[in-house]
Amino acid sequence: MGSLAIFITVLSGVITFVVGQLITKLVLDPVHDLKKTIGQISHALVERANVIANPDVSSKEEKNETSVLLRKLSASLHTHLYLVPAYVTTCRIFCLPSKKKLLSASTNLIGLSNGVYSGNRVRADEMNTKRIEAICDSLGIYIADGSRWPRDLK
Repeated sequence: MGSLAIFITVLSGVITFVVGQLITKLVLDPVHDLKKTIGQISHALVERANVIANPDVSSKEEKNETSVLLRKLSASLHTHLYLVPAYVTTCRIFCLPSKKKLLSASTNLIGLSNGVYSGNRVRADEMNTKRIEAICDSLGIYIADGSRWPRDLK
């Protein structure tokens, strides 16, 4: 009976380890990657704010780099919808943005990537700012009240 108890103990340990690894690889890692992407979006919006807010004074190269970066981040959001298993349920458990909000942020990132090519500064500033607000609101990224449109120019 002693060897049977040892075998059952070892087997239960192996099963626990395998189940833990499955949960980690199939659920926790994709959730972590989505949160990392949201962080990258927040970073990109700050890092590229000069190009987004002033497309008429940015170089063509800066506009192209910013546009490509924003499109890649949009594509990453779409990717996470499929990598995170049972997204509708998982988003509630891990306090992630809903599928609708994720798609809205993705759409606004594409709009923003197109907006960096605008030649009309006033219109681009307003539209790009509204898109940034929509992205941040959808993904739960903080925006200071003074940074919202319309800006108080007093």
